[in-house]
Amino acid sequence: MRNLRKVLFGTLALVFVLATAACSSGEKNSESSPSNKSSDPSANGDKNKKYTITMMDFTYGKIPPTDGPGIKLINEKFNVDYKTTIVPYDGYLEKMSATIAGGDMPDVLGIEEYMAAGSLQKWAEQGAFLKLNDYIQKYPTLAMVPKEVWEAVTTKDGTIWGIPRYYPNTPVWNWAIRQDWLDNLGLKMPTSYEELGKVALAFTKDDPDKNGKNDTYGLVMNPGGHPNYGMGAYWERDSWYHKDKDGNFIPGYITDARKEVVQLFADLYKQGAITKGFGANASFEVGQTDFYNNKAGIYVAGIRGMDENLANSLLSIAPNAKLSSIPPFKAPDGSQGYTAQRGYYRITVLNGKLKGDEGKIDRILSMIDYGRTFIPVDQQNPDNEIFDFRSGKAGVGYKYENSVVTFSQPDQGLMPFTYLPDSVMWAPSVLDNKYADTQKNPLLKPLIKQLEEQYAQYESYVDPSYYGYSATLNSAKGNDAATKATDTQVKMIMGETPISDWDKMVDTFMKSGGSDIIKEMNESLKGKELVGYKNMSK
Repeated sequence: MRNLRKVLFGTLALVFVLATAACSSGEKNSESSPSNKSSDPSANGDKNKKYTITMMDFTYGKIPPTDGPGIKLINEKFNVDYKTTIVPYDGYLEKMSATIAGGDMPDVLGIEEYMAAGSLQKWAEQGAFLKLNDYIQKYPTLAMVPKEVWEAVTTKDGTIWGIPRYYPNTPVWNWAIRQDWLDNLGLKMPTSYEELGKVALAFTKDDPDKNGKNDTYGLVMNPGGHPNYGMGAYWERDSWYHKDKDGNFIPGYITDARKEVVQLFADLYKQGAITKGFGANASFEVGQTDFYNNKAGIYVAGIRGMDENLANSLLSIAPNAKLSSIPPFKAPDGSQGYTAQRGYYRITVLNGKLKGDEGKIDRILSMIDYGRTFIPVDQQNPDNEIFDFRSGKAGVGYKYENSVVTFSQPDQGLMPFTYLPDSVMWAPSVLDNKYADTQKNPLLKPLIKQLEEQYAQYESYVDPSYYGYSATLNSAKGNDAATKATDTQVKMIMGETPISDWDKMVDTFMKSGGSDIIKEMNESLKGKELVGYKNMSK
């Protein structure tokens, strides 16, 4: 499952050029948090005492120098001697694990949960990280974090051991459909899988682009069965929404709801309505290219990060192309809403040995809080002191010309946000990021506006597995069991394995570690407050 989730993030990054990496390499691309008074280093403790603070984190891009001008600005502002170790993503797990195991952990450590999930809970329970419960309400950007997100970094005894870094809690998947094709064929927006199937077949057989050729089809599908077209949490393949006969949550990929979707897709694939040969050995670019080359009519979309170059490619071929967002379908149990993303990505932890050193703890948390402070889009300019400082000062760390910000490269070391323990702004709501307002592309702007409206209109499901834990799930054994189950479903869709083997697939999963995964996950959820559906925009 760990690899499945990494595939999910990878797929989104490729489709939308999303990039959490971009969030940490450019202030304008970061998401956000509120106005903040505790980030003033003089707000608590002895402002005259200078602390040496060590930090280790990773980067996806260029490594900044350890003595860059951005470090000097931080030292002056916070009265610290700030020493950073920033490591390439590849190899970071080994270095981080060795550092913690060797008892030489720095004061501050950045962690990617997917990379270290198998060890995080163990380290936390062993007391490697500072208990943060008493500090949360003292710092505005920490106080803003939703309860369900804190649950993800809380041990069974209630200890909060890490600070989640912001990631928009938008739906895991949204869907774009060619509205102009619907209009050409006199079809309505699908509101059920039955209607979705009919539209996909019409896009395949009825010449939706009116070019007189049989050269279009319905649904784009990529290697691994991504996107999985879960048109609501009820059908979402990777969500823990349904329960077994004993009342235990189970993963979506072994549910009857998923089986029904796989059966529909198998029928559509047989009729040419799904990307041909999308299985494990296919290229990701095939389906994406089909959609943006005017060959396929339904694909994944997102509120943020969609690629304008791809949109322009479609407009160059089909100038009248129009995209609309497919709303979530109403499920048999009456629910209607997609599964939300986690609402965070990466975690900042403090060394457990800091316990009792309140002045140093405050200085570190003030730096973190300052880096997370939300700056509205229309205030991201030299007139905003926080933006200007974090970006390395106008004319030095960045240029501001004609209301456009151009940042320096991270390896120049000019920008403090390159070094701060957490520089991803925590937005009060996804809608405060103004994605539609800042989007200029004529194809994408109305689509993103629709997505924002649906984000506010529909509740989103908070997957309990986000704050649950299974050691088996995060092991090679558990990953293999989950991957084999989903790979079998791909083969079912492509007609290589009969749907009648569904129960056999589930049985194999359970015997290969699935039963342990389910048991461990549900055990970890005992005593935790389950959220279910929630309107994320409020």
